[in-house]
Formats: sequence, C-alpha cells, structure tokens
Amino acid sequence: MPLIEIDQDVWNFLQEKAKPLGLTSNDVLRKILKVRPKYKITLEPPKVVRPISLKSRISQDDLIPYIIQFLKEKGGSAPKGYVEQKIFQIFRDMFEQTYYQQKVSHGVPRWQHNIAWAKERAKHMGLIYPSSVSGRGVWKLTEKGNTR
Repeated sequence: MPLIEIDQDVWNFLQEKAKPLGLTSNDVLRKILKVRPKYKITLEPPKVVRPISLKSRISQDDLIPYIIQFLKEKGGSAPKGYVEQKIFQIFRDMFEQTYYQQKVSHGVPRWQHNIAWAKERAKHMGLIYPSSVSGRGVWKLTEKGNTR
C-alpha cells in the first residue's frame, strides 16, 4: 500500500470527519475524491473462518526487530504508518486473519495495536525515542537502537 505524507492539519481534518462515523481516513478521502470502494459491499453474512492456531501468532517482542530494521532502512526514523505498512506486508497472510482484524483499543485492528505496543516495548528498552523527541507520528531510533 503506498504511503503519502500530509500536513498535520490535513490529518486532523480527516480524523475529525472519520471517527464520529466509524470510518478510516482512507474512507473519508474516498468520499471526498469520489473513488469507489476497493471491495464490493454485500449484505451476505460473513463466512465462518477457522481461528488460527496459537503457534501461528506473532508476539509484540517478535515485531521489534522488524521495526528496528525498517527504521534503519529509512535512515533511523520514519512515519509510524510507513513502519506499520512494511510490517503488514511481511505478515499479510497472518494479519488478514480474523483474529488480527478484530478491532481492539480505540477501534484499531489488533495487528496495528500489536505493532504500536511493540514500539512501546522498544522505547522502554531504549531503542526508540519517545514522541517528545521524535515528534508525533514519527518513530526514531536512539543510538542504542541504531547499533542493535
């Protein structure tokens, strides 16, 4: 999925329009730009999906090396969305499973929530700066993170 950079005020506008309606920022852009949805919406009941086994789940600690890798590839810092999408691409088959698509805290899919918590764990390990240093929505490696 391609990523675009937008100004903070544009992001705030999209969030303001999206959240009350239970939409994503992408949904709002589709409406504004009059782009048809990628998938056909049907009224059929969802198919029963067999839950994935515990062995095929990835832990937050397992995600940390990927976060570090993608930040290094971008010179030590990158937007949160960039890192999330790169990790999603690697684990697409797993993250498209029902378990990882379930909405958890603040309506965020579990896969995205787990990446955010992995970043927090990396921050507490001294590998990533807090947002007060890197800026909101930007993940930046510390010296320790760069040498890992």
